Amino acid sequence: MKMRGKTKAYLALSVLGLLFAALAAFWLADSLTRAQTGLAVGIGTSMFGFGIAKFLVGYWEEKRPEALRANEIEAKDERNRMIRERAGAVSGSVLQWTVLAVAWVAILLEAPVWVPIACAAVFVGKVILEFCLAAYFNRRM
Repeated sequence: MKMRGKTKAYLALSVLGLLFAALAAFWLADSLTRAQTGLAVGIGTSMFGFGIAKFLVGYWEEKRPEALRANEIEAKDERNRMIRERAGAVSGSVLQWTVLAVAWVAILLEAPVWVPIACAAVFVGKVILEFCLAAYFNRRM
């Protein structure tokens, strides 16, 4: 699909999202529960937001093809890729220890027992996933 067709498709998606949200909020609100109406409006507005954002990016890229080529080259640059991978690794470590800290805070605040257990399970799951991925990439590289 050409870029022009993609931008039109995303514009159509955003219009459909608005129509879906309006239909759910105004015309079907009496026949749906509050939760169903909220879900439908959320889906519609999400479709609108996604569609309009992708439309604007596609429109911008159509008008500035030289900037599109520069962005593609920069995205594929090895140094930038390594920086993104390092940032992802550091943010994963920060998130891992934050989840463990939340578990301790939940224990201190006497939260329901499932909260610290869930936090601990996320922590252990991340550690196991990290170990497995390290072994996979060690064999692959």
